[in-house]
Amino acid sequence: MKNESYFYLLLSIIGGGFTFYFAMKGVAFHEGNFDVLEFVQSTWIQDDYAKSLTLDFWTGAIAGTFFILSEGRRLKIKYHYLYVLLTILIGYAFAFPLFLFVRSKYVNQN
Repeated sequence: MKNESYFYLLLSIIGGGFTFYFAMKGVAFHEGNFDVLEFVQSTWIQDDYAKSLTLDFWTGAIAGTFFILSEGRRLKIKYHYLYVLLTILIGYAFAFPLFLFVRSKYVNQN
């Protein structure tokens, strides 16, 4: 697919935008304070639906992180470990599609 990489870039922008929006909305709700413990607890103790989504996310994020590291090393993508850092600092919904965008560019140039 010729425009595949731009689809990943679009997903990265959407994922990063929504992640940032809802994080800032949560900070505003808590009067400008970000409580890490409350954030983590809210994904585990609300109900079984939240737990299901949380476990689904973490399973995918862990698998995706290993994919980023192994595929980045295999394709010799410069600074591939920075996508793991972006996952921690911004969000998986931003970093993983961004990595897929860069990976697609590396694969298609050969």
